[in-house]
Amino acid sequence: MKEKAERYFPTAVKAAVLLVFLVIPICSYIVLRLGFQPVIGNLLAAQNMTNYAAQIHPAWTAEGGWAGYNLVSDGYNLSFTEGEQSHSLGYANGMVQDREREEVLREELEISKMLRINGLWLPDRYMTYWGVRWPAKTPDRPQITLDVTFYDRLDAPVPDEAAMREQMAEEAMRAYEPLSPVAPIHAFSVRYCHPGIEGRHGGLVWNIIRVELPEGECLTDILSGILRVE
Repeated sequence: MKEKAERYFPTAVKAAVLLVFLVIPICSYIVLRLGFQPVIGNLLAAQNMTNYAAQIHPAWTAEGGWAGYNLVSDGYNLSFTEGEQSHSLGYANGMVQDREREEVLREELEISKMLRINGLWLPDRYMTYWGVRWPAKTPDRPQITLDVTFYDRLDAPVPDEAAMREQMAEEAMRAYEPLSPVAPIHAFSVRYCHPGIEGRHGGLVWNIIRVELPEGECLTDILSGILRVE
């Protein structure tokens, strides 16, 4: 018995070392990186979306209690059925993405018309994205986001930071002023790109300012936002 134990001791030591220095660190990294998303996150997201649907779409039935997770978008999704019809919801950061409800609200507020008549959608030059999400706990309070993306002319001089901020603020207000009276905006971002500038690893460089507007407060100074470069 003693000889048998001595024979397997080196193998046990190797397994212990492998567990301590390889398996546990990898598992810890996954937990810290994904935040239990493979298990707890999926279940909680499904529960939140199911509760949301019960209040807003009572005829919908969740296809399960497990939400799918998308590593790229860092969000969840859950499918529902209503007779022979299929529906889906998204979920991230406590907010529910309900594309069907969003489309109804867009039509009701005539958002596409507002973008068109105000020249807020010019492909490859100036694009405005109007979106809405609903808090899972208060699905009767839409949270609206407005994102402006614009490109400088290729032959335009590259502005310094102060001039760029001024330009970003001007283009941001160009979209904010006609759209904010339509519905309160809760988050606003503006993205600027000069096509003549490339990043260290190739690709375009984006300068981004984002501001939060709690309870739909008025946007008074977008220059106060933090400038990020990506």
